[in-house]
Amino acid sequence: MEQRWSNGWSNGWSNDGGTMEWPDLLRPERRGESTAGSSSSLEDPRLWKPSCHQWPEPLRWIARPPQELWICGNKPMGRPIIAIVGSRKASVAGLRWTFQLAAELSRSGFRIVSGLALGIDAAALDGALLGCEEAKRSAAPTMTPSLAPAPFAPPMALLGNGLPAIYPAKNRPLARRIVQCGGALISEYPPGTAPRPHHFPHRNRLISGCSVAVVVVEATLRSGSMGTARHALDQGCEVCAVPGPVESTSHQGCHLLIRDGAHLVTCARDIIEVCAGLGVAGCRAGIEGTARKGLSADQRRLERERKLHGDDLCRLHEVTGWSPIRLLRAWSGGAFD
Repeated sequence: MEQRWSNGWSNGWSNDGGTMEWPDLLRPERRGESTAGSSSSLEDPRLWKPSCHQWPEPLRWIARPPQELWICGNKPMGRPIIAIVGSRKASVAGLRWTFQLAAELSRSGFRIVSGLALGIDAAALDGALLGCEEAKRSAAPTMTPSLAPAPFAPPMALLGNGLPAIYPAKNRPLARRIVQCGGALISEYPPGTAPRPHHFPHRNRLISGCSVAVVVVEATLRSGSMGTARHALDQGCEVCAVPGPVESTSHQGCHLLIRDGAHLVTCARDIIEVCAGLGVAGCRAGIEGTARKGLSADQRRLERERKLHGDDLCRLHEVTGWSPIRLLRAWSGGAFD
């Protein structure tokens, strides 16, 4: 399967001056979709307030928390979220690697979030959709009615404009597929709000704020992806960066992050280990200090809850009310001792 998709991307994806064409295997017409698309094909967005059920708890604690969100699709809940961000003018290798990474993380039960831009964002969401579809197919023969959550987590996209309009328009088919798969399109801007340049860096704090880790694939030194990484550091979120050629300006941001202590990652397993608290060597001292102060109390609480509710991370996340990263740090036990 991996080779099949690798070949499809390497042969079918063009990236000429930032304009991208669908790889042959992913063309909307091959999936029975129209490429025309319009906002009218999406449901009207629903208002989501902090007082509402299932409000994302981590967003209460970030700087400048949103006062309201607008959503098309299903409210994301129950699965840890990983953000994948990067350049709009990404290399073919970067797009292919991102697609495969997101698919594997999605198959492993992580929800992928990104910003719906061209380039890395679109590749991450596309890969996550494939991973989710494969997880659904593999789970279908064995699924029985249960209180346990489904083993797949459709992706979500955070936009810098008001729903139900989709920006950029080229990603309308992708946006529809996210909703059809059970995922979500979310914006803090009211319906009808046009995309403005300052919306996107402001939006990036939400991408990192709801995630246990932010993965930067390709980024220049002055880019929105680096802004997302800075938000992640401020919020105590793990930052992962993918290395690239030293002479490439499109990887300079990733190399700077790695030099400053971000986790160097080259595959999905590296990221999963970081999220499980195993890859703690690159954690910043401030975060380690915070974790050490509260770890023993959190561990004791977690042990009590595990005796009552078992080892299902989603259930433990629900009953503790902790942020995903706090739960994973407590779960990892003596990694900070």
